[in-house]
Amino acid sequence: MSNDAKQFAEQIAAEADATADQPMPAAATSTRPNKSVTVATRVSPQDLHAIQALATELDVPVSALVRGWVLAGLNARKAESLTTALDRITADVQRLRELLA
Repeated sequence: MSNDAKQFAEQIAAEADATADQPMPAAATSTRPNKSVTVATRVSPQDLHAIQALATELDVPVSALVRGWVLAGLNARKAESLTTALDRITADVQRLRELLA
């Protein structure tokens, strides 16, 4: 998480904490336009430990970290063209070469 994003999240949290005891404004309505659903997946205990360690390091919930990865992957595919697909494959091949070296 970038420092800007972390600072923004901290600012929003501070504002929420500061106004937690105040009543909602009369004109405010509560909505949940994007009702979410739970998706379960399996990972190895070692991978879970690594994910938990990274989430702790970034000071974010594990679910938020994993959700961010899934959505980033989904969004990357939406904008994919032949050129971006080739760039991604080239980067993956280079990473494999680095791992084998």
